[in-house]
Amino acid sequence: MVAPRQAGTLDDETQHYVRVLKVKQARLRILDEQAAALGEYNVPPHIEMERQSLMDELGMIEFAIAAPARAEVTEQLGPAGRFLVNHQQYREVKQSLAAISVKIEQGFAMHRQWIMIIGVAVLLILVAVVAIVTAIALRGGL
Repeated sequence: MVAPRQAGTLDDETQHYVRVLKVKQARLRILDEQAAALGEYNVPPHIEMERQSLMDELGMIEFAIAAPARAEVTEQLGPAGRFLVNHQQYREVKQSLAAISVKIEQGFAMHRQWIMIIGVAVLLILVAVVAIVTAIALRGGL
């Protein structure tokens, strides 16, 4: 049976994840400095991939630490199990946000297509007007 947590104290598993969090944050700071020194467009892919991976991992760890499972769930799953539950919840939230982002991007793409079509139509109208004015001017009508 798991002993109840006292206010202000962390169990061993949570303390472990807090230590891991600090190490990963330090590594991310180093990579951020490297990326800043190289410039936005010169960052090698392996650095950017590791930065993205660390940001995802940090988000999951922070989410798990900030929202620990209820005591009865912890007793059933154990300390490591609650982090797996939180990890799954974090992934579901992240996937939902990604789906919303894709829908928004698709909406913008559709708007861009309409703007492009309208732009082409306006351009064709302007070319036609210039052609008509030029034809009238050549006939001596203006």
